Amino acid sequence: MKRFIRLAIAAGAVVSALAFSGSALAAYAPSLSVTSQRNAPGRPTAILLGHVQTRDDDATAKDTIYVPLGYGVNLSQAAGTKIGDVSARLILRGGGNAEVDVEGQVIADNPALYQANQCAPGLHGAVWRLNITVAGTPLTVPIYVDAVTAGPEATFASAKIQLCLAGPIGTPAGAQLLFAFFDVNGVFTNPSNTQDRVWHATFTPYVAGSPQPNPGGTTEGQAVVPGRVSLSVKSKSLKKGRVTISGKLLIGGRPYRGAVIELYVGNRKVAETRTNASGSYTFRRKIKKKTRFGVQVLELADLTLPCPAPPLPVPQGCRTATLSFFAFNVVTARRRR
Repeated sequence: MKRFIRLAIAAGAVVSALAFSGSALAAYAPSLSVTSQRNAPGRPTAILLGHVQTRDDDATAKDTIYVPLGYGVNLSQAAGTKIGDVSARLILRGGGNAEVDVEGQVIADNPALYQANQCAPGLHGAVWRLNITVAGTPLTVPIYVDAVTAGPEATFASAKIQLCLAGPIGTPAGAQLLFAFFDVNGVFTNPSNTQDRVWHATFTPYVAGSPQPNPGGTTEGQAVVPGRVSLSVKSKSLKKGRVTISGKLLIGGRPYRGAVIELYVGNRKVAETRTNASGSYTFRRKIKKKTRFGVQVLELADLTLPCPAPPLPVPQGCRTATLSFFAFNVVTARRRR
């Protein structure tokens, strides 16, 4: 769990590069990323949610994220319970367009306190607070979470997550979101099957230079969470204390090429490499004694349009799609005598 939380804080750099490449060429096209800590069917899992856009995009007024059918959703966390961490990068429009990184926590709160909030009025199944500090000023972003049991949304979603964002008008130093990632623990259980899971999100921008939302500019982003992720690992002892650590990455039963595999000893990263066309990877190390190695992968990648699932009926259509997965495995290497 601690390793996954560290990934939540580090993931911004990875997806920031993603957003400033292909999908950034379209006008106002934020991306949704969703990463599951575990992929085993029917098992509880932490979920890492991400919103990414470019500095040239209009500011975002509202995100609505739809959890796919099949997920179990537990919204019973008591008020005051920490359920995750948040890491974000902001651009300070009133500070020379400098970019700053902020971190904070995700805290469950009492939904009864938020019924009059204009972002999503009414009583919700749960409310989570993203607590951060910008330019010395504490900021809280409420997140409204509900099970979906009726209406058109029930045909594709088990739950709905809504949040509204301020900025740059009225925020400290004119802060505007570039990306944010937060992990949620103790809430989600994976579907019982191994099919790929497509999450949907809608993004509504502000009218440029105005504090008024622009509903006509609403776009969709989709995020694919693979139903099957396999990262194998084995060790082989060679002469003179040398060992090889090798394995294969399979997504949906197929080799995955180009993913960055990181090698750890304890909490210390000692090497990285990429998978080849067969999904294989190899590390060569020299050890003095029995050593326990960990291998992990965190992949966040753009998918080629059109979006993989039928789009939602929003004015600007589905403009971005991502694939994301995480896996971790360990092996003990022994020095040949």
